[in-house]
Amino acid sequence: MFRAVGSGGLQGLRTWPPGMARLSAAAVLVLTCTLVQVALAPHLADERAARLIPVLGFAALAALAGVVWLASVPLLAAAPWAALAAFGLVLRLPWAVVPPVLDTDHLRYLWDGALLANGLSPWAAPPSAGIPAILGEAGVEVAARLPFSGLRSIYPASAQAVFALAHLIAPWSLDGLRLVMLVAELCTVVVARGLLRRSGLPVARCWVLWCCPLVPVMLTNAVHVEAVMVPLLLGALWATLAGRGAAAGALLGLAAGVKVWPLLLAPLLGRALPRQCLPAAAVALALTAGLSLAPVIVTLGGGNAGLASYATGWLVNNAPFAWAEVLLGTVLAAPGQVLRPMVALVAGLVGIGVAVPRPSGGKALIERAMCVAAVTFYLSPAQYPWYAMWFMPFAALLPFRPLLIPAASLPAYWLFFPLHATGNGALFNHGVAALHALPVAVALLLRWR
Repeated sequence: MFRAVGSGGLQGLRTWPPGMARLSAAAVLVLTCTLVQVALAPHLADERAARLIPVLGFAALAALAGVVWLASVPLLAAAPWAALAAFGLVLRLPWAVVPPVLDTDHLRYLWDGALLANGLSPWAAPPSAGIPAILGEAGVEVAARLPFSGLRSIYPASAQAVFALAHLIAPWSLDGLRLVMLVAELCTVVVARGLLRRSGLPVARCWVLWCCPLVPVMLTNAVHVEAVMVPLLLGALWATLAGRGAAAGALLGLAAGVKVWPLLLAPLLGRALPRQCLPAAAVALALTAGLSLAPVIVTLGGGNAGLASYATGWLVNNAPFAWAEVLLGTVLAAPGQVLRPMVALVAGLVGIGVAVPRPSGGKALIERAMCVAAVTFYLSPAQYPWYAMWFMPFAALLPFRPLLIPAASLPAYWLFFPLHATGNGALFNHGVAALHALPVAVALLLRWR
């Protein structure tokens, strides 16, 4: 009997598709890396106390998982959708029970959400101006740990609505934020499937980003609001292909209310829409984007506006920009005042340029949206890992593998914290920060050749 069972088992292994065997091994390796990272996470919750060896180990595990995932992308289309859905969920669950790793943005989300949920404006005054009595002891505790407490909120109204909703679900808790972000990610899968079907592309690609091991670290553990922006952007493209101008404009405006840059996609979507749909699209975009961005814009004055400070002073994880500042600094007193408008202008020109030839079909629309998003990211003086959610969703749908490489290269960002703590911030800004972009540049060059 044992001989028969053993023979049958070996025969089953021989008939198992080789791709599925490799994919199963890759899944085990990715999950192993994830579980070890989760074990390290409690030791990396305080940015100020981050030590090099634990951070290096954490980043190396994330990079390894990213490499394995990247190599497995061609195999995902053949896997059962239920297995992919379960795998992505299993990836996320451990990250939902540990504190955010080397990240404090969630504190501002909690603060802003509590203000808005209690009828107070998050743009009116910085936290350092005083803690409203209605926020109670929980507000005092969060305010004591809040970074950049001298700045008013940078987040537009769409993002603020998400923070307020999370506060209503679970006041002052990451649980509310994590639930909202998980729902947003599930919406991304559904919307991506619809967009792929409309574009005539394989619908199985909707699971590619869901299975990426870096995404749960950014969106489940650190609850970055990019999770909400992604389904809105993909929905805007889907509505554009369907010729629904009002829906496309409204969704794009809501996405801009999470992060401003999606406005750069307006020329592309306008070019792709039928001419008769343009008035409705323009009105819907103007209303939603205007209402979302108005509170941030009207409060830009006063010297403590978060958006103004970010636009004029932030420089994170962008070595080429740091090099350019050094070079221009030899002839200019304030090189950033020249460089920042220049990169904004280039991003705007790219947004217009990709719209000049009318996109023919869904694949072309996704490709050009990816181009705008990627250029915006790689020109931006701040290149946080979660900003890769600007372009990676588009790259995952194609799939365009050069722009999926950040899943394995962006973990180098975490080395900033121990290097900065030991006085080696310049080493990171002018050296280590180049590591995440270099393989992408090489891959794009090889692809072009």
